[in-house]
Amino acid sequence: MRRFRPVLALCLGVLLALSGCGEPEPAPTPTSSPEPSPTQTPQPPARFSLGYDPAASLHPITGESQVNQELTGLVYQGLYELDNTFTPQPVLAQSAAVSGDGLAWTFTLKPGAAFSDGTPLTAQHGADSLNAARAAPLYAQRLASVTGAAAGEDGTLTVTLSAPNGNLPALLDIPIVLEQEDGSTPLGTGYYRYEAAGDSLLLRANPHNASASVLPYDAIPLAPASDPAGRIAAFDSGGVSAVTTDFTSPYALGYSSSYETADFPTTTLLYVGFRASGGMCRLPLVRRAFSLALDREGAVRSDLSGHGDPAALPVSPLSGEYSQSAADALSFDLEQAAALLEQAGYEKGEDGLLYQGKAPAEVTLLVNSDNDVRQAIAGRLAQALEELGVTVTVNRLPWSGYTAALAGGQFDLYLGEVRLTGDFDPSALLSGGLNYGGFSGGELSALLSDWRAARGDARTRAGEALWTRFAQDAPFAPVCFKRGSLLLRWGMASNLNPTRANPYYKMDQWITAG
Repeated sequence: MRRFRPVLALCLGVLLALSGCGEPEPAPTPTSSPEPSPTQTPQPPARFSLGYDPAASLHPITGESQVNQELTGLVYQGLYELDNTFTPQPVLAQSAAVSGDGLAWTFTLKPGAAFSDGTPLTAQHGADSLNAARAAPLYAQRLASVTGAAAGEDGTLTVTLSAPNGNLPALLDIPIVLEQEDGSTPLGTGYYRYEAAGDSLLLRANPHNASASVLPYDAIPLAPASDPAGRIAAFDSGGVSAVTTDFTSPYALGYSSSYETADFPTTTLLYVGFRASGGMCRLPLVRRAFSLALDREGAVRSDLSGHGDPAALPVSPLSGEYSQSAADALSFDLEQAAALLEQAGYEKGEDGLLYQGKAPAEVTLLVNSDNDVRQAIAGRLAQALEELGVTVTVNRLPWSGYTAALAGGQFDLYLGEVRLTGDFDPSALLSGGLNYGGFSGGELSALLSDWRAARGDARTRAGEALWTRFAQDAPFAPVCFKRGSLLLRWGMASNLNPTRANPYYKMDQWITAG
């Protein structure tokens, strides 16, 4: 944890999206962290409070406010939750059984779990919540292969799939709710419950949650803080005690209060895409060479100010799904990159540039001009490729022009960003809507299907085969997984453990100021 004391106009980013995998989006820009001021000893606010958007729905499944979604982990629980290694940890699920064909998962629920009004949790509540999530924008894409959820007469919950997914629990950190007949905010089984306090709203410790007795706060007032400017003002004034941000965001937000930060890993992947359908990048040897020319460690250290985890594979290196041996085959190595380009038929001319016959080695690198992080990484890669003898034209376009060029295939390489789901399924990049470069790899696709379906030791073996082949084909080149940050007013608490989906993960283990 790093400590920041009062500084002026510190630039931060907007909220991280909590989940989902969507179209590429403007990536954040880095800001340097000013040196702490030694002249002031700030005092923590008297009460811990959080922000919310009073004009938006608090529904954890259908609500779309990012501010309100941040509160979800305090009020609701899912069958599972993901820790910071992206390992699914059972919460409301006690055990799971999988059918022989892998198309049906049956969950036994935790006994004694109850909603905040004392209503016992049933499998029907789980089925209703998951079926609702299938139609909700926040969760529909991750549940695309789920054909239904149903409660059994024996009290179990069965989720059926159109295709096997051996890591389905990684997708089931979806809130299980008790809908209210009057249409008001549904109840949850989490640490807290929503409670009206006059014209205001607060979180009150849920007496039916086993952790209620050890929570650091009996009640957490909620203050209106719906837009970025409002969140800054509320945080700086002490009306809000904690916010999340993306330090690499292009949106400059100036916080001037005293705070501490705790970073958390995300599934947001920065990557270099290739036009595999033509040009230099049609050759796997060239794509591998270009991947070897990526200084991922340097990019995270300098371009993202340390707020990322370098990754040569589309899986977080913090996850047990990561293959270090496959990743090592793509580690930064300009000498090996040069050797691969030579194998691909490129030779240096007297001018020091590479040629394949008489054709010069030339590429266009596409990047959106309104994103400083991507521009910095693009410049870093362009410099490395030029050292190898490749002529690089960096095409910097505003977002609308960037997306148009991307859709039209007007690039050889591009800097992209995508939020992957918790099971790190890269299908959209390999054969789906984000395969802008036209990659076609039958063997890689087959290995991906095997890995998605496998469980246990078989999944480990399937993963090694998949990522080894990925390193050979290099359909795209991961750079890193970004990190988000929880900002907490100085001196309020320690032992923070925020996660991608829940900034207040394991709040019952926080150590508060006495």
